[in-house]
Amino acid sequence: MYMQPRNVKFSIVNKDIKEVYFKSPCPCGIEKVDRAKAFLYEAQNPKGGIVFVHGTGDKNFNPLRFYPEKFKEEGYTTIMPVLPYHFDRTPEGEKSGSRLLKGDADEIGKHFEQCVTDILTCIDYLQSIGIYSINIVGISFGGMIAAIAAALDKRISKAALIVTGGDFQYITWESIATKVLRISYEDGSSCNREKCIMAHLPFDNYAENFNSIDALNDMPPCFRYDPSIFARHIPRENVIMFTAKFDFFIPKKSSNDLWEKLNKPKRYNLLSGHLTSHLLYKRFILKKIMKFFDS
Repeated sequence: MYMQPRNVKFSIVNKDIKEVYFKSPCPCGIEKVDRAKAFLYEAQNPKGGIVFVHGTGDKNFNPLRFYPEKFKEEGYTTIMPVLPYHFDRTPEGEKSGSRLLKGDADEIGKHFEQCVTDILTCIDYLQSIGIYSINIVGISFGGMIAAIAAALDKRISKAALIVTGGDFQYITWESIATKVLRISYEDGSSCNREKCIMAHLPFDNYAENFNSIDALNDMPPCFRYDPSIFARHIPRENVIMFTAKFDFFIPKKSSNDLWEKLNKPKRYNLLSGHLTSHLLYKRFILKKIMKFFDS
């Protein structure tokens, strides 16, 4: 899992912001989803590169362009991929992001694997154009993908994780964003809150002892895409977090779990909700990320 060969060919469409296309190395079988796309914000004489990972949903892409645009101004060539099942990669007749957390744990795991693999492929692209000092920024669901990628790929120097978390039992059963997932689980009798609590009793032990990709095969399927499982492989000094105090999408117990399993790195607590964290604090977040990446 997550280690698919990534021998892809990149094609470039030259616009004001270049568009990078490639065939996803971890295909789902839907042509529109498997045609990966990313936007490239090229800095002059770049001092490094950044992969910026957006969150799930259907309205959050364009507002978040603020970050790659500013990273470019600060001297970082930034690639912003469109995640599978989102925007241009949404299956016909579906809403952007709606499929990502649908299905049983095995299906969701495949969705995560494709997301992470596409992110690692974007790192391959940055290296192909001569950028080797690479950091990653992820917001919300994108923060989960960014955390897994940073744990798996040591080419990533530093990570900034914005309004995100781990331990999916809290996200699944307490977040307002996962109501559809809860209904799906309960209608299919594959899981319910009591079963989930019991299944997660050994979660901390798995997280403490996770040391190889092969070990994922011995875990419950829902553990295999949980960023808290991977967290111990990101050095504490290489990550910062931003947490929204009034976040109903990422429950406090979830954000705290990831923070603790990352060994309590520097964290900024924002007096905002999940969505308003960007609206109210984007310049603060940008300033802190740039200071961290430049140090």
